[in-house]
Amino acid sequence: MKLCCTSVMLPRWSLDDTFDNLAEYGYDAVELRCRFNPDESDSEPSFWGRHLSDVSPDNVVEKAKAIREASQRSGVRVAALAPNCLLTDTDTVLKIFRGALAIDPDSPPMIRIGAPRQDRNRPYVPQFLAARSGYAGLVEIAREYGVKILYEIHVGTVAVSAARTIELLRDLDPDHIGAIYDVPNMLRVGLEDSLMGMELLGPYLAHCHMGNGIPVPGERDGHGVIPYQWAFRGLKDGIANVAQIVGDLRSTGYIGHISLEDFGPGEDSDKVRDQGAYLHSLMNDSHDD
Repeated sequence: MKLCCTSVMLPRWSLDDTFDNLAEYGYDAVELRCRFNPDESDSEPSFWGRHLSDVSPDNVVEKAKAIREASQRSGVRVAALAPNCLLTDTDTVLKIFRGALAIDPDSPPMIRIGAPRQDRNRPYVPQFLAARSGYAGLVEIAREYGVKILYEIHVGTVAVSAARTIELLRDLDPDHIGAIYDVPNMLRVGLEDSLMGMELLGPYLAHCHMGNGIPVPGERDGHGVIPYQWAFRGLKDGIANVAQIVGDLRSTGYIGHISLEDFGPGEDSDKVRDQGAYLHSLMNDSHDD
């Protein structure tokens, strides 16, 4: 297994900072944000807003040379691209496919492509089948380009667990589509047994997002009900048993990347250094105890 970090959590680092700092802290790879910055060019950098690295679907081909040079200099490869486009955004998807090939034509980074969110006001099964049909068509295009797309197991989507995701991807070509086993998202809907989920995904287990969190109570509403929201916490401090999950990844023969995802408070360098060191220790611990 290889240590990775999503640059979505690093809005204040330039492109060169991202590669150089991750190399300093012992990372093998980066999952590189590829999203549009807001129009306000002087807005404060934020996770879901402006990023100083500014890699987008419109400029990723142009920036591929700088990305390759940063990767070669630092030894940190681009394991995946992390746009926020949907499988229905065909023009944007094709731009990102070309960007992945421009970064590395021989071994292009995988590409996260999302499905439309579940609409709870409409029947679920037709939405699920439409997403499956959409991915089936996109896999054929991915094969033509020689790239691999990723479905992120994510709260609010049509497949929020490994068990549902295997039904979404079943019989599609695992060389060109896989699943992101996303721990912080699956926490929010009830994390199924990790070993079972990984075994179900089988060859579709292509990438892993590792983070942790806890439910935080809010103020009672007018009906006396306490609403809860989720807050990120350090890998040792949340509900997920991260050590067990890493051990389960190993026991299923997973050899891909574990990508740190921490959208909680704290200094960027501290989170990347400390959480990465803990993940690295688990990945190198044959017993995970």
